[in-house]
Amino acid sequence: MNNHINYIYICSAGHSGSTLLDMILGSHSKIESLGEIIQLSKNISLNTQCTCGVPVLSCVVWRKVVDILSDKLNIDIVSNPYALNMGFYNPQIITDNLHTTIRYKLKRIIFRGLRYLELKYQLSFLKPFISPIYVSLENTVLVYEAVRKVLQCQMVVDSSKSYQEAIGLYNKYPENTRILLLYRNGKGVLYSYIKRNFSRNKSINSWKNHYQRAIPLLKYYVAENHLFRIKYEQIVNDPTAQVKRICAFLDVEFESDMLNFTNHVHHITNGNNMRFSSSSEIRADNKWSDNLSEKDLAFFERKAGDLNRILGYV
Repeated sequence: MNNHINYIYICSAGHSGSTLLDMILGSHSKIESLGEIIQLSKNISLNTQCTCGVPVLSCVVWRKVVDILSDKLNIDIVSNPYALNMGFYNPQIITDNLHTTIRYKLKRIIFRGLRYLELKYQLSFLKPFISPIYVSLENTVLVYEAVRKVLQCQMVVDSSKSYQEAIGLYNKYPENTRILLLYRNGKGVLYSYIKRNFSRNKSINSWKNHYQRAIPLLKYYVAENHLFRIKYEQIVNDPTAQVKRICAFLDVEFESDMLNFTNHVHHITNGNNMRFSSSSEIRADNKWSDNLSEKDLAFFERKAGDLNRILGYV
């Protein structure tokens, strides 16, 4: 067995099944789910519900993690959650309006834009100008290690989705990190956004921009044998076979009870609300095929049909 893999990072566009995959993997005896840990500071600030059933600050696991982090960083994270810089996240559902101000949004655009240019063109001279990005990476690893210590697990899985975070983590810890690149039919993603009242244009651009940027950068920075590509549709259509493939990639034995993921206690602070479901039923969500209008489908084809075919969808 390979005992060096500690960090599993799920990279995907939104609404692509990352929470489901996270919970399945986190049901393995050697792996713990973290969900979208990039939003941890927000979840501490708002004291949102942990998947274990209690608010984050009442969760025994997260209180221990917060205490460890507070000691290491010499800050009171409970009183000042955003002193724990976890990166520039983009909240989709639960927002801390006192933090996610116009100023914050502008900083996010600038810092993440510069980080993209640094990665795309190997502009190392930009590093001093985006130091908060590198601080957030250090803090993220501190969170990983605190969770591993508290829960005594070999691996943690982070479904924060960001290709920038994934590459940063891999560049720093290549032997300890494995990246799962998760795809979903863009039409399904479009429908998922539309039913949540997002515009068609914003929905498609979010999905399209993610993969157009992520795919070439991950290919450049991550060793082929450390990057695993999988489709949401593969997982929901044959979960046993696909989870076995992922376990082989992670060099752990497949455990059939992983598929009964709601039977396990998880400590996810942010992710899709399916994490609160009492059912472990895994089934394809193909409602888009009946509910997207002809106009929606035509719009998608014009904007992103070529990329969808590159990803293997017709």
